[in-house]
Parts: sequence; C-alpha cells; structure tokens
Amino acid sequence: MTCDDPRDYSPGLNFANVPTGTRELALTMVDLDIHKIHWLQLGLPPSAHGIRTHHLLPGAREALNDFGEATYDGPCPPHGSTHRYQLTLYALHEPMPTSFDGSTPPARTLQEIKRRAFASAVLVVPYTRR
Repeated sequence: MTCDDPRDYSPGLNFANVPTGTRELALTMVDLDIHKIHWLQLGLPPSAHGIRTHHLLPGAREALNDFGEATYDGPCPPHGSTHRYQLTLYALHEPMPTSFDGSTPPARTLQEIKRRAFASAVLVVPYTRR
C-alpha cells in the first residue's frame, strides 16, 4: 500500500451509510503536504459497502493521477519524513461522465468530483517513510 512495498496495492476500505439520492461514489487520495493526487477512482455503485485490496468493483474505473498513471500510487514521502494522506469518499448527485478517464488532468477530475458531490467522508492517515 506504499512505495516501500513492491506491489504497492490500493487499500481495502469499508464504508456504510451512503446517503439516499447518491447516484455514484468516487474515491480519492491526496497527499496533503505536497498537494499531489495519488488516486482517483470513479463509478463506484452507491450500493457498495467497500472495496477490496487491489480490486475494482464492476463499473468502477481509475482516472489519471498526478504521477501520470490511471492507477493507485501509494504514499511515498522522502525517507525520514512524514506526510498526511487524505482518503475521501464522495457521494455524487450525478455520475461522472466516462470522458473523465486516463487522459483527463487529475486536478480537473477532482474539481468535477467536488462539484457533483453532496456529501463526503474523510480519513487522514500519516505515513512515515524510514
């Protein structure tokens, strides 16, 4: 789940109490200390109760991140430092268009997620690289 693991798999997450009226869920991970987008996952069904490690739910897709990849890139601060990583689950009132994919600039995708969101849940996790 970090750059120190050769697999660097996306984390498994559980969630509950998705608001009524949610048409789609989106999941993001941003390094709060350097403002880099590590992960953008779109198209999660509102009926989902979580995701498994290194797994996409049917219909979900990953969008371009700040590392030029449409995938998860785990925490990777410089050796000896700690960064804070914010995972946010967004409840969207309308689905993200399929045009938001592996070619859309990440900041634009995140901006559009936030524009469509009417609720969110946040988890901030520190990671220290030895």
